[in-house]
Amino acid sequence: MARTTNMKPGRALQRAPRPVLARRGPAIWERIVRYLREVRAELARVDWPSRRELTGSTLIVLVVLIALALYLGAWDYLFTVSVKRWLVGP
Repeated sequence: MARTTNMKPGRALQRAPRPVLARRGPAIWERIVRYLREVRAELARVDWPSRRELTGSTLIVLVVLIALALYLGAWDYLFTVSVKRWLVGP
């Protein structure tokens, strides 16, 4: 097997000393606190809907959801009945 170093057998390799890493910025807790402050400031700028707008939007979503569920349920029932008749017979 080929040698990968020029060292004599039995001698341990010496590691180069690790460079001391300089601190790159604020500590993790400072960053978390700053992030939460920015989130709070951003939420204060949001134009929130009124209770009436929110209720209206919620009702629209619920009506569409129920209509879509009934539509898909009807198609599912029709396909189930037709496949059972086709596979099992009359």
